[in-house]
Amino acid sequence: MSGLFKFPVVLLAGAAVGGILAVPSGAAGKALCPNVQIQPRIFLETNPGKTVTDTTKSRSQISRLKFKRGGAPRKRGWHPIGLTVADLKFGMEISVQVLSRSQKNHCASVDAVRASIGFGQITVYVAKRYRRGSCQYRSILNHEQEHVDIFRDALTVHAPKVEHRLTELAGKLKPVSASTVERAANKLQNTLQKEMAPLFKELNKAIDAENERIDTLENYRREQARCSSW
Repeated sequence: MSGLFKFPVVLLAGAAVGGILAVPSGAAGKALCPNVQIQPRIFLETNPGKTVTDTTKSRSQISRLKFKRGGAPRKRGWHPIGLTVADLKFGMEISVQVLSRSQKNHCASVDAVRASIGFGQITVYVAKRYRRGSCQYRSILNHEQEHVDIFRDALTVHAPKVEHRLTELAGKLKPVSASTVERAANKLQNTLQKEMAPLFKELNKAIDAENERIDTLENYRREQARCSSW
């Protein structure tokens, strides 16, 4: 099962059923959801993403794209001639252990979480008016490479935090009950997603701050001075 959940980043999540246990007889079987002592296994993969250069858009198209993506307003008198776009994606699949009391009463607890975080693709836009290999093209590309480095550095710094937070949250989750195994698993999945959201807000905030740090008028003037005309 899979679904698309929108947080400050795109969150893809799915739930997979692990094992199904038989209900014990006697008093133990009467418990709604016994507190099973499981230390969930956490697996996290990172993807730095492939960088692609796009030279098909005009300055006005790049400006509209930047606005559409929620970028910072352009500086007065300056026109966007380059842009780096990266979608940070977090994927998560959980495996659960299930205790079935009846056909319509199932208890699920997290057994493992397999997650991935990173970029499917990082697109660097350079205004099409600048010929490949020209001074202007190289200057724009060098600047945008700094943004690419910011995205990837942020991933390197925050990935351990994501893994630690997943381990912490999954270990605290108590078994939940539902009428189907899938619904019980989804309850656990949704709780993890909700609790992880603040961490991605923090990550996006850090990336925005670093991008703003290099997108200054001083830097723009310095880079423009490298070439005779724009």
